[in-house]
Amino acid sequence: MIAATTVQRVSVHFEPVGSWLLVALVAAALLAVLFAVPPDRSRVSRSGVLVLVLLRLGGFLALVLCMLRPTFVSTRQARQQGTVVVLADASKSMTVADGSNGRTRWDELTAALSAARPAAEALVGSGDFDIATYAFDRELQPLAPVGGNPFPFASWQAGSTSDQTAIGAAMTEATRAVAGRQLAGVIVLSDGAQHAYPPRDEPPQSAARSIGDAGVPLWSITFGQPLGAGQGRDAAIVNLSVGETVYLKNQLEVAGRVRLEGLAARDAVVKLMAENDAGVMEEVARTTVKGGAEVEEAVRLAWTPQSLGERKLSLVVDRQEGEVVTTNNELSTFVEVVDGGLRVLYLEGSLRVEQRFLRRVLSASPDMQVDFRWIDAGRRDTWPVDLSRQLAGEYNVFLIGDLDSAAVRREDLQTILRAVQSGAGIGLLGGFHAFEAGGWGSSALAPALPFEPDRLARQPFDAPIRESLHFKGPVQMLPDERFGGVSILRQGRNEQESRGVWQSLPPLEGANDLGRLVPAAKPLAVTPDGRPLLVGREYGDGRVLAFAGDSTWRWAMQGAVEQHRRFWRQLVLWLAKQDDSEQDSLWIRLAQRRIAPGMPLAFDAGLTKSDGTAVTDVPIEAVAMSPNGQLRPVRIARRGETFTGTVTDFSDPGDWKLIVKAARPGEQAARERSARFTVVRQDLELANPRANPLLMRQLSEATGGGVRLPEELPGIFEEIARKPAAFETEAEWSYAVWDKWPMFLLLAACLCAEWFLRKRFGLV
Repeated sequence: MIAATTVQRVSVHFEPVGSWLLVALVAAALLAVLFAVPPDRSRVSRSGVLVLVLLRLGGFLALVLCMLRPTFVSTRQARQQGTVVVLADASKSMTVADGSNGRTRWDELTAALSAARPAAEALVGSGDFDIATYAFDRELQPLAPVGGNPFPFASWQAGSTSDQTAIGAAMTEATRAVAGRQLAGVIVLSDGAQHAYPPRDEPPQSAARSIGDAGVPLWSITFGQPLGAGQGRDAAIVNLSVGETVYLKNQLEVAGRVRLEGLAARDAVVKLMAENDAGVMEEVARTTVKGGAEVEEAVRLAWTPQSLGERKLSLVVDRQEGEVVTTNNELSTFVEVVDGGLRVLYLEGSLRVEQRFLRRVLSASPDMQVDFRWIDAGRRDTWPVDLSRQLAGEYNVFLIGDLDSAAVRREDLQTILRAVQSGAGIGLLGGFHAFEAGGWGSSALAPALPFEPDRLARQPFDAPIRESLHFKGPVQMLPDERFGGVSILRQGRNEQESRGVWQSLPPLEGANDLGRLVPAAKPLAVTPDGRPLLVGREYGDGRVLAFAGDSTWRWAMQGAVEQHRRFWRQLVLWLAKQDDSEQDSLWIRLAQRRIAPGMPLAFDAGLTKSDGTAVTDVPIEAVAMSPNGQLRPVRIARRGETFTGTVTDFSDPGDWKLIVKAARPGEQAARERSARFTVVRQDLELANPRANPLLMRQLSEATGGGVRLPEELPGIFEEIARKPAAFETEAEWSYAVWDKWPMFLLLAACLCAEWFLRKRFGLV
């Protein structure tokens, strides 16, 4: 809007056609014609001659004027009205009564605006400014003046959007609403507590920087106390940290943080609640924290699950006397209790490259739990080590690497032998002190081994490596034509395809010489000349393997990562007698188990075979179940060997369930897997109602404004009124007379009138 306009100066500019000389020559020629060819005085009266001369002169002057091309230029100075944007926080946190005499923040805000009303009305009355007032919480609400009052605020009332505070979004939308007008300043009145979910969570600092880049000052006025004294007593769970899975009957540690306000020297009981088989939450642990100088207290509680499946865990702090907000007294999440899958005990005597790759592969399998024990050959004075404590657990598979038999007590080896007789599996791996080089044929495990003992084949630690116990590479490993069809060596859809894969794998650096095999042993993999590399046998109810190689890491290093992983996984599954399982496993993995309302939740799902390979020819569908049991489909798309999707628009807080289903064409019963997650019930505004003066200071420092106290609000309007010159602009106005229709009419009128009179006088 324009407040006033004044003309400063007027000037005339000429742009002659060609040059001034050309115009002068044309003017001289016209003047010569005027005097050299006058009207015939003998036939026209003196007055008639004068009229004809004047008309001809007017036409000539109009023509010369057009050649000069004059333009009138005037400079005008306009003073624009400046707009002052006032943003008042009307969210729920403004109802906190932490002001003087128990007044709420909203009461103090409206009181400050009432005190500033005369100064604001004087500013508007000057004609140089207008005021755009907005109330904001989650949304921005413009307020029109009422009866000349630019701040028509009434008593605070809860609205459908007062549950969040979007300071940044309000600043951006308010400045966008007054786009095209001269912005004189922005005044933000708030407690500085930005509490907003996406997409309303724009950082206020970014909005303030945009205002500052436009050269507009911003003043911030903060209401409320930074220590949240107005809330009184409050105990809140502010953090809950726990692993996603836990093995059955293993202790799970749950860590959290409790915020205590207004509870100095008072005890607060924190409980760990776990879901039982009936779906009922029951207390499994508790601790007591005491309010003191520290605002937050760390807590650690433990839980030992006794049954399998998905279980809900909640960390709860008891409600305190006089506590206003209780929605922040609890945080929940979900954990998956698994049976531990295959338990593998891996004994190793040398920290070589092979064991590092092997442990990495097995540990990456979610259904395998690998316990590693390094028995240092450099500390033989401590041999034999006592493994009785570890062997008290029930292991499905034992792996023994480059380890001398003297490193383990005979009674512990007998325990392992009894486990194999009862159905466990044991695999001996290659190395300089493996097999007979380590004296295993004379150990307590001798009855189960697939090779015959040779007492003369022992490898002393201080002696050079006996080459007769090894054969050097390159050694190509191939399935045995008689017994090589076992699942361990399966690398393709059939034996022919598998053999082709084995032929393409990099050769081993070398291998142990296994010597003579016992009659019950079967060579599963051999060298091209028939020397055994992988030998298996049955012992009791268990299985035994001897693998002479110790450099399969070369496969992974040379691009055959998947083949390396599959071989070792299938080897362990064979030892555990789980190689014949054909059941596909449906799985689902959530990005997180606890989210805020409005946030999207990404997830992955897929089908895998027992050997860990992905099933890609089975479609997967997904649905989400709300806390009230309503189902809605979820879009899911294939990405590589897995499926991925995103669940959005959570309207109801509480426990949700994501269900995925997979069925092959023609199958009647679909496989189904579900995972639960919780949408946090939280009162954003009152869960942590502390004022944030630091944020308000950052907003003002990003511009040319400043931080002010509530009583200094009138001074802001007075300061703005003293700087109206900043809104004065100069504009040039121009008018070219030579190319407009009046000039054309003047020229035509003079020439036509002169011709008409000459004809009437009989001169033509």
